[in-house]
Amino acid sequence: MPTPPAPSLSIDDRLVIAAALDRILYDDPDRFLPEDARTVRRLIPHSRSSWLRLGFRAERQGSSMKGEAAGVGDVRMEGDKSVVEGNLGESTVWRCGQYKIANHGGDLEIWQVMSDEFAQEPKGARLEFDAAGRPERLTFFQPRDIELRIPFTSFAVGVRLGGWQPWKWAGDATPAAGSA
Repeated sequence: MPTPPAPSLSIDDRLVIAAALDRILYDDPDRFLPEDARTVRRLIPHSRSSWLRLGFRAERQGSSMKGEAAGVGDVRMEGDKSVVEGNLGESTVWRCGQYKIANHGGDLEIWQVMSDEFAQEPKGARLEFDAAGRPERLTFFQPRDIELRIPFTSFAVGVRLGGWQPWKWAGDATPAAGSA
């Protein structure tokens, strides 16, 4: 039996979503309108996601040369860096304006497209809903990096662990005890 085609978003839906996300993220430093969160959740199709989601990035520095140049002194030329990125278990992501959004059911994961997930300050947020589907809070991605260097080589293995920190609350909601 053939699988049904993936749902799509019209350009009008994408513009409405992008405008609602702009208001959620930028209008008020402490609160967002629950109606905007409900609009985004209603319009972004729910997609199944794996219980384990992994992203990876590998970087390798090319060969380098060093020596002496007349009138300059010691010089070093670095080779090109090669980068490989990928992921495993990711759900469908929708592009709306400057955002990539995934609807995991209980939350919406939002990333700014012009942001680098592996930058010092990636721009990711998660819109969280309670069991009844009411918007609760917005959290931001707070990376924790671990780098393991292999002694006497130029090899290093980096691991980025993602954590989510509270940012904003829906409407008149206040943080529950112990959740902030």
